[in-house]
Amino acid sequence: MMLQTSSAVAPESTSIDLRLKVTADKTHCLRTMFRRHHVEPESPTHLTEINNTDTHQVSTTELSMSFIENPAVPKGSIAVITGANGYIASHIADQFIRYGYKVRGTVRNPKKSAWLVPHFEKKYGVGKFELHVVPDMQVDGAYDEAIKGASIFVHTATVIDFNGDPAEVIGGAVKCGMVAIEAAYKEPNMKRFILTSSASTLMPLKKENFFALKGQTVDVDTFGHDAKELAWAPPPWGVEHGGAIYGASKMEQEQNIWKFYEENKSNRPDIVVNSIVPDFNFGRSIDPSQTGGSSSFGLIVELFEGKTLPELWHLPHFFIDVEDDAALHVAAALLPDVEGERIFAFAYPMNWDIILDILRKQNPGRKFADNFHNDEYPVTVKPIARAESLLKRLGRPGWISLEQSIATNTERLKTLDIA
Repeated sequence: MMLQTSSAVAPESTSIDLRLKVTADKTHCLRTMFRRHHVEPESPTHLTEINNTDTHQVSTTELSMSFIENPAVPKGSIAVITGANGYIASHIADQFIRYGYKVRGTVRNPKKSAWLVPHFEKKYGVGKFELHVVPDMQVDGAYDEAIKGASIFVHTATVIDFNGDPAEVIGGAVKCGMVAIEAAYKEPNMKRFILTSSASTLMPLKKENFFALKGQTVDVDTFGHDAKELAWAPPPWGVEHGGAIYGASKMEQEQNIWKFYEENKSNRPDIVVNSIVPDFNFGRSIDPSQTGGSSSFGLIVELFEGKTLPELWHLPHFFIDVEDDAALHVAAALLPDVEGERIFAFAYPMNWDIILDILRKQNPGRKFADNFHNDEYPVTVKPIARAESLLKRLGRPGWISLEQSIATNTERLKTLDIA
């Protein structure tokens, strides 16, 4: 499933158009950029293990970490993380603090997010985390105060509305991304801008289009699929319409970020942009009572309670543990040679039948929904090896397994009587 840089019409036998629906010049620019920066996994640089001997002891359930010698951004610098109360973003904040960075988390609702400050103070001490309220991330200059003095900007927040007007959702996602990167480029100390993208930028959403790709390859320059067409289609809509709006919004957002990066290299050659492209995240929440219910974490809750899932979720996916996903954000920000890359947060292929089988094995005697009769993921995802090599350079042994991640989810649920 390689990108086509030609503007020629696809053969009639091709079931879907996987080309970027942008100008040929823009497509060529993106393709050249990713090919230039993407490299094969290399041997780990010299690392020194972190010694967690301070009074604020890190949980023993967390994986060991390593110091990065000569990081792209000096230890002690400020990392701004948008949507810091989110399932993934709160883990990103946690890992940056563990690596010795200060985190300024932006949120829209300070009351709902107030728990973050005491959480991180209890774990790491005072002064490592602060909240900054950004009530509307689509307003020009929204991050100008939050970004002051920061060297890292991790943009995880976006517009999410599966039932909304595609013009508002897609336009809003693009706008909030541009507001974020424009703020980053105004800050003299800024060195790294990391975008949290989505696997929805890669694969078709209609089942027949999805499985028509069997045997093809997803690479770093793969963007196109049917999301834009489905998002803008007139009613009546199928079950995939909400996902199409989201997928189109994330694709447009990421493409515009890369375009801005290329066009502004001469203005700020000191700033590096990377994106993380994750699929389904499972694993522990830093506080299950506060995060995870509306994310992919919540789907495990549904299955654990014996419920089935809407048809929208029945396609196979890749999985990544949320801690591995967060670690890849850290790698994108701190490893000096990671520049201008799309990093695929794809650990292992999975479908919901596999997850149900794991849940049954881990919870004998508990009643679960019947299998969905899911198929296997149809394509090869080439950039996985690169992503895993970055994890290992952070001192991690490799991907956390799906079994371990689900066990962590359900054990926490049992403890809190959520499920």
